[in-house]
Formats: sequence, C-alpha cells, structure tokens
Amino acid sequence: MAEQNLDRNSIVLDIKEELNELPSRYSRPSIFKVDDYLRSGGWDNVYDPEIVAIGPYHHGKTHLKYMEQHKFRYLKRLLDRRNENQADHYIDAVIGMEERARKCYAGSIDLSKNEFVKLMVRDGCFLIELLRYHGLKNLRDPDDPILQERTLSQLRHDIVLVENQLPFFLLNQLFIMTKSEDPNDDIISLTLLFVKGMFLNLSAPVGSLQIKKIDHLFGLIHDVWVLPFTKTVPQGNIGKNNQASAVEWDNINSASGLREAGIKFKKAKDYTSLMDIKFVGGVLRIPQLNIYYETESQFTNLVAYEQYLPDGEPRYVSDYTFFLHCLINTPHDVELLRRRGIIGNCLGNDEEVSLMFNRLGKSILTSSKFSYSQTFADVNRHYRRRTKKWVAKLWRDYFNSPWSILKFLAAVALLALAFLQTFYTVYSYYNPKINSNGPPSGS
Repeated sequence: MAEQNLDRNSIVLDIKEELNELPSRYSRPSIFKVDDYLRSGGWDNVYDPEIVAIGPYHHGKTHLKYMEQHKFRYLKRLLDRRNENQADHYIDAVIGMEERARKCYAGSIDLSKNEFVKLMVRDGCFLIELLRYHGLKNLRDPDDPILQERTLSQLRHDIVLVENQLPFFLLNQLFIMTKSEDPNDDIISLTLLFVKGMFLNLSAPVGSLQIKKIDHLFGLIHDVWVLPFTKTVPQGNIGKNNQASAVEWDNINSASGLREAGIKFKKAKDYTSLMDIKFVGGVLRIPQLNIYYETESQFTNLVAYEQYLPDGEPRYVSDYTFFLHCLINTPHDVELLRRRGIIGNCLGNDEEVSLMFNRLGKSILTSSKFSYSQTFADVNRHYRRRTKKWVAKLWRDYFNSPWSILKFLAAVALLALAFLQTFYTVYSYYNPKINSNGPPSGS
C-alpha cells in the first residue's frame, strides 16, 4: 500500500474554518432535540408532530408537507387583513433576529440564512394567526379547514411538543407587529385559550409571568402550569433562598405498600395546583389527576423540557412525575388511587395507566433539591414507625412469655413435619421404584 502524504496546510485550514464557525462564547440554547437516552424511556412518537412542523427540527418531513400550503395561506390572510401587499416588513424584522434565533436551537441547523429566515417568517406568521383565528371570533372563517375540531386537536398536540417550537422573542415581535385593535389580542391569553381543556389544568395569573424569561410557547405553558405550585411548595422543603432544602430522603413505597402500613389516601379538595400534595396525620392528600390519551405526551414533553434546564433550576413537573411513579407500580396501585378519587382513568384500563407511569419514571432527573423531599421523609418515617409498632404488638400479643415462644416453635415444627409427610406421600405415588427392595431387573 502506497504511503499517504500529510498536507499540513490543509489540516490547519480545515481546523481554522471549524473554529471560525464557533462563537467566542457559549450561548445556551433553549430549544432542544430530545436525545436517544430520553427517547428510550417511553414511546418514541410522543415527541413527534402529527400534521405540522414548527421550526427546523421536523421541517421537510413527508407526512407534514400538507400543512405548508396552509402556512402560506395564513400569511396571505395576515397581509390581506392589514392591507399589505408584501411581507417585506416582517422579513426584515426576522433578518435582524436571525443570528439570535439560530442560537436558540441546540446543534447545527442545516439551513442557509435565507432558508432559515423564510422558515421563521412562514411558521411564525402561521402560529400567531392560528391563535388569533381560534380565539378572536371576529377574525374567524367558519369554512377554514384548519379550524375543524379534528384538525385543531392535532394542531394542539403538535404545538405543545418540546421539539416543535420557535423562539418566543421572535414570535412575540411578529405578534406585536401584526396586532389587531381587538382588546383580547394578547399572545399569552390566546395561547392559553388555544390549549384550554386539553392540557392538564392550566390556571395561573398571567400578569405574574415575565415575558423576557419565556423560551417558547411550550415554555410558556410549562411556566403557567407550575406557577401556582411554586407558591405552595411544602414549607418543610423551603430553604433560605426560597428553594427546596436538602432534606435527606429515600424513595417511598407504592400506594398498595403504604396502605398496608396504615397510610391513608384522600382526594385533596382545597388546592391551587395538581402538584400540591400534602401528608398530614398519616393521610396523603393528592389532587385528582385525570388521565387521557394525550396525558403521556404532555408529561413526557414537560419532563423533557425540564431535563435541559440549567443545573440548580427546579424541575417541578419532573418531581411530581417521579412522585406518581413511586406510588404507581402495578394496576392494583392505580385501582386503589382511582377508588379514592385521586386518579380519573379515562383510558378505561388500570394496567395502561400503570405502564404509562412506569415509562414516565425512566431516565428522569429530579430537582437537585427535590420538591417533595420533606414529604418523602415524613411518609417513610410514618411507614417505619407503623411497621415497628406492628412487630412490637405481634411480639407482645403472641410472644409475651417463654411458653408462648415454645408453643410457636412447636407449631412450626408440626407444620414442617406435616408438609414433609405430604410431600413424601405424593412423591412416592409418582415414583413407585423408590419402595422396591432390590435393584432394577435387567433386560
């Protein structure tokens, strides 16, 4: 084999080009493509859109191309609504945000600057107009196929996927530039209205949200969902900096195991968040969670979003999901919680729900300062105390004298002898040669 010559100058130029393409400082992205490690924890398709691609990650997929014509149709309707002939104004605005927007996506985006800007304008205008046409009746076209309930259901599913997002600052800028005179034309209110009724229980004071800290529409939904819980984290978990304190804790037993130890389960009545779980006086009070077909997709994407948060940031949904994962191991656990009104099973099958939480609990990273650390510690302390009491009561009631111990040992011995005699009788019946006195006869 001929020896290959090294081209030092070529290597130097190649590395120089690679270095020049990198920014001088690392900029943390806010929109991630879920890695294989997380995807292996559950169903792979819970991260993938059904009918529409928003942003670059799923752009160009064959089964999503049908919606591209509707994106341009919505852009044209936007221009007609504003009596504009061209989209130059919006294109120029996105060009000014192109570099910042590209940095929001993890990994390299295989799109030229022109392609990326075109994608942002088209997808961004489609999203903001979709929110308006759905929420503002004076703009709605009753014959619009996009607003038919079946299509809307699929769009809701796709818009709340962690990979299917646009940077919020870009989307909000386009929204401001195209704002109508309707007083209800507000991007946050219209987003929450769009997903109302399908995305768990969304109810939070919108005014307390900080626009600058919102990553994207899915991040907005996440922040709204966890906001009430941030104000009601159990006081035992609160540290000096309003963060959960580092309480030592171990995993709790399943619902069935805890019930056997005397712990009771009741549906919480007064709560501001689904995650507001309390343990007082041997009773776990848990708000009712209704399980629908889309619940797994919602939880999986919320957890995935939190897995990419900076270290030290609280992962409230991950903590809540892990709590439920610990409680639910088998269909019997689901049945117990369902009978107590804590689980509303709209899937109709307890095993489906238990398998769902088994999947959700895999590969999950909770907060460094676990939101339920004090609750777990209290439950385990109660569990161990009750177990010790039962052992002490058993010893007191049945082994309170040497004669009691001797009686117990005698009873165990009699049971063992009876078992051996029964086993020998059955074994002899099926193996008669064991009773023969001579060796087996030869042929």
